[in-house]
Amino acid sequence: MSFDKQDFSYAVALMSGQDHTFTVNGPDVRDGLFKDILSTFDGPINVFQVGAIESLDGKFRVGSGWSDIIFGEYILENGGHITVADINLDHLAHSFLIASNQGYPIKIKYGDAIGHIQEGYDIYYLDGADEPLGHQQTLEQFQKIEHTKSLVIVDDVKTKALFLKDYLEEKGVDFELHDTGNDGMMVIDMREKNEN
Repeated sequence: MSFDKQDFSYAVALMSGQDHTFTVNGPDVRDGLFKDILSTFDGPINVFQVGAIESLDGKFRVGSGWSDIIFGEYILENGGHITVADINLDHLAHSFLIASNQGYPIKIKYGDAIGHIQEGYDIYYLDGADEPLGHQQTLEQFQKIEHTKSLVIVDDVKTKALFLKDYLEEKGVDFELHDTGNDGMMVIDMREKNEN
């Protein structure tokens, strides 16, 4: 796949029910990490995702957006739903369009995620603003859900989660860092920690 010009063939394949296997591999492709995480669940899941599909151009499939479809594939097989919050209506429209065509249930939340994020989800995927605001926003989002029995995934650690990393280290909360995506990913598994 060439990334020199806009290429919407992947999005068209998804929306028309054609084979949509995505074959680009490498450190930027986060699919393996998402699938490993999903394999730790058994049954329906509810996902809260900060950030919708930025563009239907195929080059954004690598390292940016499109996590909806991986969560959606799991939800189609096992049940549940995905809620996506974003401040950009076009991005939300992309996520809604793909979900509608794929058939997985999606709830759209327009506006800053901090006003919508709440307990009741199994996975929280924090992929909002980049620096300089991203670090503070990601920390505040996590603080609203840190008491939940959930799994939290944070994208672009270097541009979104340095305050969160420091916060977790100060509180002695375990997390894993993965060298994938654009700037690394963080996984915080709070399912056993908050079990009461």
